[in-house]
Amino acid sequence: ACQGDCDNNDPAVYPGAPEICDGKDSDCDGTLPADEEDADGDGFALCDGDCDDENADLDLADADGDGYTTCDDDCDDGDATLDPADLDADGYSTCDGDCDDDDDNLDPADEDGDGYSTCDGDCDDADDGAYPGAAEIPYDGVDNDCDGADLTDVDGDGYDGGTAGDDCDDEDADVNPGQVEVCDDALDNDCDGLIDEDDQDDCAPADDDDTTGDDDTTGDPADDDDEIGGGGCECESSVAGRAPSGALGVVGLLLLLAIRRLSAAG
Repeated sequence: ACQGDCDNNDPAVYPGAPEICDGKDSDCDGTLPADEEDADGDGFALCDGDCDDENADLDLADADGDGYTTCDDDCDDGDATLDPADLDADGYSTCDGDCDDDDDNLDPADEDGDGYSTCDGDCDDADDGAYPGAAEIPYDGVDNDCDGADLTDVDGDGYDGGTAGDDCDDEDADVNPGQVEVCDDALDNDCDGLIDEDDQDDCAPADDDDTTGDDDTTGDPADDDDEIGGGGCECESSVAGRAPSGALGVVGLLLLLAIRRLSAAG
């Protein structure tokens, strides 16, 4: 101490000793080098590599163990899932908001300006008409609302409409190729191109309201539709209160017979 040793308990401290980054006056000149001072009190001095010794938020600690410090631009040194690395080389890191830094198809950019990025679920970031929640346009071949498919079955009956589909009325779930033709409703229920009585396959000649299996042949005593004759398509009306045409024929025939009997009696 008589020879100027300012710390006789530390062999590395003595007059003329080299200054090292230890926060001590190693050469006993009474002055601590400026770069050894910890001005912001974060535990690191400039000589340690502190990138900003006036900002305690920037230091050399890697608190979350992700390999990056706040001096390395780690945006959150308490969260190991956030760091400045750009693993998929898409120009964005997890600190930039990259939702999957292993997939270069996903990033936080909104290239088409529709308010959604691929990280937000935008299925086509080059089309501003395609994004989650957009109105779906049927049959345009575009997944407008990003639900995974274009809308091709508007009425939800299981049959596609449009030029590529076979549903002839995609706004009516009761009209599709799987339906049974309903007579007298003015609809092509089964989408075969024929409506009601014009549909000979579905309003069959034998589909009348009397003898099972007959063909409405004139002269059949059990047939109340003889006037159709020759196997026409007889469809019962779905309109309440409307009598089948066969019933009207029977009434007319009975009236004619009654008139003839009265004439003969007179």
